[in-house]
Amino acid sequence: MAQTIDKLFEKYLEKFEKEFLNTINTNDEEAIHDLRVSIKKLRALFLFIDEAGFANMKSFSYFDNLKKVFKRAGKVREYQIHKNILQEYENSLDENFPVLHKYLDKHISDYQGAFHEFMPGLTFRELYKTADQLHKKIDGISDKELNKQLLKFIKTRVDECHAFLFDYQYEIHLHQIRKYLKHIRFIIGQKIGDVHELFEKEIDFKDTKKIEDILGDWHDRDEFARELKAFEDQLTQAPKNQNKEKLQKLKKAANESIQEDIKTLRPELLHTFSLMKNLLERNY
Repeated sequence: MAQTIDKLFEKYLEKFEKEFLNTINTNDEEAIHDLRVSIKKLRALFLFIDEAGFANMKSFSYFDNLKKVFKRAGKVREYQIHKNILQEYENSLDENFPVLHKYLDKHISDYQGAFHEFMPGLTFRELYKTADQLHKKIDGISDKELNKQLLKFIKTRVDECHAFLFDYQYEIHLHQIRKYLKHIRFIIGQKIGDVHELFEKEIDFKDTKKIEDILGDWHDRDEFARELKAFEDQLTQAPKNQNKEKLQKLKKAANESIQEDIKTLRPELLHTFSLMKNLLERNY
């Protein structure tokens, strides 16, 4: 049975509260990851509500705090992932890089402190007061209007991503493609309105999640490569010379992983977005 948009909002908000409370006084990687996913879902829903004209999300300014939580948790998560990738490459290259571990640990510690310092600034009483105001705006939207706006929301993203894939250097668009694919799955995958029925016969959202996982791997390694550059730039000349060979090995390994993901992704993304585009053109 299809969900209404207000019910999906309630579901996503409850999930956020649960994950937020799970991160209190912990630095567990999965807890922080789950918190960020819950916020991504809410922000995708807010974007749809705003684009559809159901509510002006700028007037619900307290929700801006979710973005602040997302960014602070994101910095912690980012450096945790950097450290995991470093350990993976150390194992495959049979190398140890204690200076880089120390650099990453310092960033993790600093960002964990900033994250936990901000958490008391989010008041759930105020959050739910704002949520109630939004709920009144989105309650009672007709099925016809909801489906019309869902189709428009999805088609805009599918058309743009499909066009990206024909660019010679399509990889410059991968960050945007990743974001749009999540928007589609977070909303349509939850079966609001009737639009999801168009996709279920020909597209398995489990398959799109697999593609998202590859995109996520590409994104993490691309960010790691950028961090290697930042790490190298802040080194003084002596340690830079001492670690030059290790850095070159790491950068080479990271770049090879990135290029492999880019090569794998293109046909998978083209297949998925071509299917979506054909479905939408028959029904839009």
